[in-house]
Amino acid sequence: MKKVLCIGLAAVLAFGVITMSGCGNKEEPEETTVATTTEPTTTTEKETTEEVTFKTLYTKKVDALVDEYGSVNDGKLVDMDADGTPEMIVYYGSVPDLTVEIYTIQDQKAVSVYQGTAGVRYGQTDASYQIWLNESISPTALILFASTDEWENETIYAVSVSGGAASTEELKASTDGENDDPDRSWLQNGSINGESVSEGDYNTEYERLKTGAEIIDPTASDLDSLRSALTE
Repeated sequence: MKKVLCIGLAAVLAFGVITMSGCGNKEEPEETTVATTTEPTTTTEKETTEEVTFKTLYTKKVDALVDEYGSVNDGKLVDMDADGTPEMIVYYGSVPDLTVEIYTIQDQKAVSVYQGTAGVRYGQTDASYQIWLNESISPTALILFASTDEWENETIYAVSVSGGAASTEELKASTDGENDDPDRSWLQNGSINGESVSEGDYNTEYERLKTGAEIIDPTASDLDSLRSALTE
């Protein structure tokens, strides 16, 4: 009987050892980690860089003048100093404050090099205002008139551009006030740039400026023609 009990106890102890041994060696389940790769998000903006040319610079200047003065009557591109880049002549306002301005390109900017007024011509017997642009002479000249009395005196400014700067030639003459009409034969006491000249020399210079000149009406509203020239 004792032998049986011993054998049974031994069996129970052996089972316990086996059970405890199994519990000690139980492995925990491994965690599975899935590696995820996030691609960097790249936003590419389409860069639009406008090419800067004399046309784009003059266009911006025209827009600025319209914003400032409400309108620009018209204008013209003319290479007044024959350097390959045209100047821009614009006319804006209304008589008697009809402004004429000349712009040129300096340091990638449209810069004003001259501002004057388109006034009355000697002998102007109607309301038609004129400026002359003479590209047939050297240098090209923009001719403006500024008579205080179209029957008795003549004042002319011939504006040219050279080296990024404007220069002006002034012609002045007058009558004795006894003339019956505004014919040029009544003019006397002529001067050029403040120096007295003979009647013949005065008229010779006047004819030089006039011959071949384009006659422009600065009061006419035709800004589309200038904008068209700036987009061609």
